[in-house]
Amino acid sequence: MERYEEIKKVIKDSQGIVNSKFLKENAISNYYINKLLKDKLIERIERGIYVRTDIFADEFYILQQKSNKVVFSYNTAMYFLRETERTPDLIDVTTYKGFNKHRMPKNARVHYVNKENLYLGAIKVESPGGFEVISYNLERILCDLIKNKETGVDKEQTNKFIKEMFIKKKIDSSLAIEYAKKLKCEKKLRNVMEVLIW
Repeated sequence: MERYEEIKKVIKDSQGIVNSKFLKENAISNYYINKLLKDKLIERIERGIYVRTDIFADEFYILQQKSNKVVFSYNTAMYFLRETERTPDLIDVTTYKGFNKHRMPKNARVHYVNKENLYLGAIKVESPGGFEVISYNLERILCDLIKNKETGVDKEQTNKFIKEMFIKKKIDSSLAIEYAKKLKCEKKLRNVMEVLIW
């Protein structure tokens, strides 16, 4: 059982959530996966995704493990970047048009963009559980909120965010304009900038 002890150590040293890629890289066969499950050292979250039973399962990290074709956006991205005090009721994710959202959890609000703009403004951030996830930056959140009125994000919160970005100079305006051109909302962004800056 020396090999099993080695595997238990590998699992214990992991971040806590392991996927098929991790298991393959560490040569952990189905036999040992089943043994780990039986011994209640891990539990299966979904096909190919397991979590250690001694840690908090981070739903944000797990969601991106299910699909690397989603980026946290809108309210959820604001939450990650500490631009709202409210913990989101729904998880906002953006993906490309045509993406099959059947693997998304019920509490996910899915937004769609053209494939070429999916990773525009995407950055690595830390989730509440301490895991690295992909989210949009402030400039991209701003453009998305200005472009799309029906986002599901509270209007008061949206207005507060937009004002603070300019008044407190939290964003790079030229970068926001560059994004707005690609997202086809440059005119709307410039109108907002005229009101808030000049």
